[in-house]
Order: sequence, then C-alpha cells, then structure tokens
Amino acid sequence: MFVLSSLVVAMLPIAPSLLVMAPESAPARDPQAEEQAEEQAEHDRDDDEDQRRTKGFVVRGYGRTGTVGLPGLGFGGGVSVGYLRKRFRVDLMGSGQLNRTHWYPGNQVGGDFALWRAGLRACVVFGSGKVSTPLCGGADTGMLTATGTGIDSARTERRPWSSVFADIDLVWHVRPQIGLVTTSRWLVPLLRQQFYVGERGTLVTTQPFGIEIGLGLEIILP
Repeated sequence: MFVLSSLVVAMLPIAPSLLVMAPESAPARDPQAEEQAEEQAEHDRDDDEDQRRTKGFVVRGYGRTGTVGLPGLGFGGGVSVGYLRKRFRVDLMGSGQLNRTHWYPGNQVGGDFALWRAGLRACVVFGSGKVSTPLCGGADTGMLTATGTGIDSARTERRPWSSVFADIDLVWHVRPQIGLVTTSRWLVPLLRQQFYVGERGTLVTTQPFGIEIGLGLEIILP
C-alpha cells in the first residue's frame, strides 16, 4: 500500500507539465474573411486603375500654338504613339506647323516658312483618380523650309532643325481609356538659322527659345 501511494504522489507533478507542453490547437480558418481581405487589398492597389488605365499603348492627337522656331505666333498639330506602365511613359512624337509668311518692309517680298519635327520623350506620371500629370523631357529633330515669295524664280531652302525640351501635361480621364489633354512645352533649339531672299538682308532668324501650348485627346489601348 505504501509503495502504491508513493507512485501516485510521484506522478502528480507530471500531469501539469504534460498540459503545458501540449501544443495549442490552431484556430479555425475563415475562408470568407480571407477572401474579403484579399479583395480589399486588391481594391486599394487598383484604385487609380478604376479611374484611369495605368498600362497600355497610348495614341494622342493634338493641336498647338506657340513661338517655336519662327518669329510671331504659329499654329500646328501632331500625333504621338507611346507606352504607359504605372508611373513611367515614353512617347514617339511627330508634329508640323502651318505655313507662315514673313515680309520685308513694304510687304512685297518675303518668304513662306514651315517646320516639321519628330521627337522622343520620357515621362514620369504623377496624379491620382481621374487626373494625371506627366512631367517629360526629350529631344526632337526635323526640317525648317523657306520659300521666297514676291520674286521671280523663287527657290526653296531647307535647313535642319533640332531642339531639347521639357513638357508638362495635364490629362483628365473622362473614361478609364480616354483622356482630354492640355500640354505645354518649353524648348531650346540647338541650331539657329538665318534666311534671306536674294541680295536683301536677313529676313528671319530662328528664335533662341520657344513656348508651345496645346489641347488634345488620347486613347489608351487595349
């Protein structure tokens, strides 16, 4: 009897230790709660995507006015094709200006001028919701043409054009894939040209600095 009691007493401390060491049971999973949490996280990540597309090919058409290349105010337009991914964008652009006529004093002899350009720019895109603001820098190259007017046997002169520029755009996305654009550009020509007709003095010298503003429409595909 004494031996049996001793064995019982010796075993008493073991039970609490076994309880302490026993692993806790894992809480039951709630698939519905996990799914809701994932959906909320996805919604937070794609809040901008609901308002505007942030990835795809971008096609833009625009009209512009400004003081680029030639004296006075000129008008023109262009198109661009680019690629947008989140905060980065790159565009290949082409544009032209309507012919402008400049005269010597007396308005009898002068020249018709036109400017055609192609360029590349890279942008960092800021903004949220329906509004985005691409801040861009780039360079372009092209051709400046001048044709004498008011004289016999007028000829056409072609000179190269190149410049570096900075753009600030503002895009309002009326639909996730469609945006209305206002754009502004500050540029510096790398080459300055002078034009004259016959033996007369200089008619036009290209400007050392230019500003353009414009309106456009862009579509993000697909």
